[in-house]
Amino acid sequence: MLLKVILAPFFLLIAILFVLFVINRRKLKEKTESEKSLNEFISGLGIVLEGEKLGIAIWIDNELVYINSILLEHTALAGIEIRDKKELDELFSHPEKYLVFYDMINEIKKQREAKVSEYSRVWRKEVGQKYFEIKYFRKHLNGKEYVVLTTRDVSNELSNLEVTILAELSEIFSEHFSRETINLYEVGEDIKRILANHGLVDIIGIGILKPTGELYFPYFKYTDEDDRSGFVVKPEEKTLSRYIVDKGLKVHIRNSEKDNSLSDGYDFYYIRRFTTKVFTIYGVPVSFRGLIKGVILFEKQGEDQFSKSTIAIFDKIAHFISLALRFIEILDELNTERTKLFELSIKDYLTGAYSRRFLEQFLEKELNKCRRTNAKATVVFLDINEFKKINDTYGHVYGDEVLKTLVETICKNIRTMDVVARYGGDEFVLVLPETGVENAERVMKRIVEALKEKNISISYGMLEISEFETIGDVYKEVDKRMYGMKKSKTNNT
Repeated sequence: MLLKVILAPFFLLIAILFVLFVINRRKLKEKTESEKSLNEFISGLGIVLEGEKLGIAIWIDNELVYINSILLEHTALAGIEIRDKKELDELFSHPEKYLVFYDMINEIKKQREAKVSEYSRVWRKEVGQKYFEIKYFRKHLNGKEYVVLTTRDVSNELSNLEVTILAELSEIFSEHFSRETINLYEVGEDIKRILANHGLVDIIGIGILKPTGELYFPYFKYTDEDDRSGFVVKPEEKTLSRYIVDKGLKVHIRNSEKDNSLSDGYDFYYIRRFTTKVFTIYGVPVSFRGLIKGVILFEKQGEDQFSKSTIAIFDKIAHFISLALRFIEILDELNTERTKLFELSIKDYLTGAYSRRFLEQFLEKELNKCRRTNAKATVVFLDINEFKKINDTYGHVYGDEVLKTLVETICKNIRTMDVVARYGGDEFVLVLPETGVENAERVMKRIVEALKEKNISISYGMLEISEFETIGDVYKEVDKRMYGMKKSKTNNT
């Protein structure tokens, strides 16, 4: 009995040790199997940890299971504590607060929402003047979801990056320059896309100096949900962009919150008005022919984010923008000249009324429309009473002024869709589309009264044209009615 009492604790201890052995063996087996699965997963992704300064973090079923010091060092430059689950959740809930990784987070979210089981992507980002390659992998293995994030410092590639970016920019500018018009919003979108793809900027603003002194920004976009394009800086507003334009100086701001080095009363208030975040900003005046024509702003969230290599790229982009503005100016000049030449070809040079050639083309269309749709249109044929006597008495210069006054007065009393054309000498034709004779009479009464105030007297004849077959028939009949009015002393105005 005594022996049983003595041996009982011993057997109990053996039993406990056996149970612990079984449990530990099972845990060791599970750990070995887990590590084997993890190693298989990492090998399957082609990731080699040995001999490479690679930052790596691994999540299994949304739980962080491994992270090395290199990745912690890299993410610290971006001000992110990647081990903090709350901070990661905030990052994915509000990517607009972390503009450096905005495109990356949105893409990962999009793939998750689409329930894509296997996904991988590579990004390049400049963070704290260092250039990083960031790889993201997601894969399902043995019933578990594995996510791997790796980072690698590739700052040595920055020197070669300029050639790549400039080649891409040359391609998009060639495409824009081949179009009939250049849309600066689309230019801005393309530049931002290229620079954001290489991780160099979060925001680009392109400002154009207007003749009024206002700075108009056709492109200024933070995120797809926060597009500020179209805003205007007034001449009296002493903003950063106004400082760059007024002084013609490049400005590099390493911390938008602390740096207040602008002189002569200029301030960063517009930045603080838009955001409470700290930004690195590089602003460049855009000029050609020795004149400042605008400004381009490159911005990135965080302090002192731009390396010397990146700033050199920005300077070259500013040159591209100046070429685009010059090209737009040339196109505007050509379009203005083209418009003038076109107007000269269809308008009478003295009075500004349309030419007889244009009149006949317009009348032909109106006749066809009347036949096709049963619409109404009225033609008025008019001339100035005793115009020869006016020329003989006061001279041809005075007579020319009378003709110009006549056309100006008519134009003020008709619609934009109506046409007044010079038929010849002091004879003019007025075409009133979508108008019957009754309404045309009201228009002519208004014109006659207005001309009386200018001491100009006219005679006119009118008809509704839908019943006629040809323009010649219209001219003959309306001319006959006008001269009938001249002969009728009672109706002569």
